[in-house]
Amino acid sequence: MVAPKDALSAAPGTGYEPGAKNTALQSHVAFFDRDNDGIIWPLDTYTGFRAIGFGIFLSLLSMIIIHGGFSYFTWGSILPDPFFRLKIKYMHKGKHGSDTETYTTIGEFDDNRFNYIFNMYSSDPHTHLKFTEGVRMLHGNMNPFDFFGWFAASFEWLATYLMLWPQDPQGVRKEDVKAVYNGSIFYKLSGRKEKNAE
Repeated sequence: MVAPKDALSAAPGTGYEPGAKNTALQSHVAFFDRDNDGIIWPLDTYTGFRAIGFGIFLSLLSMIIIHGGFSYFTWGSILPDPFFRLKIKYMHKGKHGSDTETYTTIGEFDDNRFNYIFNMYSSDPHTHLKFTEGVRMLHGNMNPFDFFGWFAASFEWLATYLMLWPQDPQGVRKEDVKAVYNGSIFYKLSGRKEKNAE
């Protein structure tokens, strides 16, 4: 994966740079960039959430939370964007505290950390995660006085669980949670083809 040379640099690979590959975090959000220009507008997020099966209210709420919370950090400027857009090349700057640490500070996927989290919080054979086990995971990852991180991690877990809504009483499948991290589950749920698969 192509990643920024450090956590303050921009990352290549937002889909509009020939030959550049996305980091896992960029791939996670690339589904919402419908015109493939590296910029996600609030309407793109709303439309994306509707496409993966969320209702009008939850799609609007998600749009407000995501763009209100992450636009400034991912825009790459001292001045905030008046349209609350997100830039994919700076998406790693939106990584918040109190999370699972599965994304590194430069937006790459840490497979060992992902497996560690599942092994720590899920029941044997560690292939599924129940909602209550996810709540324990949230508590286990809380950083002191990180109110935004607590909220963001809780919102992400709730949205993930609602999106994957397991029929199996064991909980959400490990492979599906991993597909959320790399963004491939969004294409599957919406029936849209991935850009790099076209």
